[in-house]
Amino acid sequence: QVPQAYNVINLFAAGRSGDTGSVGWGMNDIAADIRTCRGRGQRIVLSCGGAGQGINFASRTESTRFVDSIVRINTELGGTLTTPALDGVDFNTFEADAAPNAPEYIWMGQELKRRFGAGFGITSPPAPWSARDKDFCRAMLSAGAMDFAGPQFYDGPGLSDPAYIVSQTRDWIANVAGGDPNRIVVGFGIENLANYSTIDQIISAWNTLKGLYPKLRGAFLWQHKTDFDRGWAFANRLAPLVGAPAPG
Repeated sequence: QVPQAYNVINLFAAGRSGDTGSVGWGMNDIAADIRTCRGRGQRIVLSCGGAGQGINFASRTESTRFVDSIVRINTELGGTLTTPALDGVDFNTFEADAAPNAPEYIWMGQELKRRFGAGFGITSPPAPWSARDKDFCRAMLSAGAMDFAGPQFYDGPGLSDPAYIVSQTRDWIANVAGGDPNRIVVGFGIENLANYSTIDQIISAWNTLKGLYPKLRGAFLWQHKTDFDRGWAFANRLAPLVGAPAPG
């Protein structure tokens, strides 16, 4: 039921399971839905972690458990290494005190691409203000272990302000992505709560950024139900602007 305007759908989320480093999904009843969405061109990315689900990857043993877990989940969903059910992994595992151990994350990103193929996507939704997250994403992008970072502008002070979204995104492009806007996706949140955006605020921020960076990679929304509740405003009003030429 998710509109095809969403060309990437994140499954949220595979959490800690078993020994440190391992994650589990378990909702395998959606395997047929995944095949349907992938068949019409939507990519399926498994988000791992989330609030309260940080993982300290302190050793190669733990990192290997994580990669093996992704292979297992892919198999449970009906995929193989050559014909996967998943198109990528979103690292959301460095919550709270789980500071990201960049060498291990780089190994995991590169190992997932080695096992599934170079086209297997590696992404992450960092905190836009966090110097630690910026250092982590810079290291991952530089090593070719991450395809793009998606700083999430929601659920925090000032994160719905279009001017702040623009200024922070400019910083991420210049100082994290090495000046390449194709390595950055802008994360938005729509909700009737403080620190969440309206669709008009989102469009304002996006149009300014697209004017500055015509090759900006894209935008995502947390979460699709909030868009459904608004008649798919994000899908209908923002998505056409993402693929359109820069305004003006």
